[in-house]
Amino acid sequence: MIKVIARSVIKENHLNEALHIYKLLVSETVKESGCITYELFQELNNPNNLTLIEEWEDMDALQCHTKTPHFITLVGQLSSLEKELPVLIYKKLF
Repeated sequence: MIKVIARSVIKENHLNEALHIYKLLVSETVKESGCITYELFQELNNPNNLTLIEEWEDMDALQCHTKTPHFITLVGQLSSLEKELPVLIYKKLF
């Protein structure tokens, strides 16, 4: 199992637009083969800080995800609205 933590900071005055795009991204991604969970979280004390927490069956499923049309299009749209932080990818040991 693969776990991904993808954090971003949304630029001022762009939160609603970003949330709309993320909603589309989540709704399409959860339909993908190999996706176990794909959820967006918002920091309580700073609503512009968002975190995607993803679980994938394996690295092949994650790599396929990054090549889907919805991922490419929507992540491209988000890039102008956010400061993306490093994406952390983990494998389950126990």
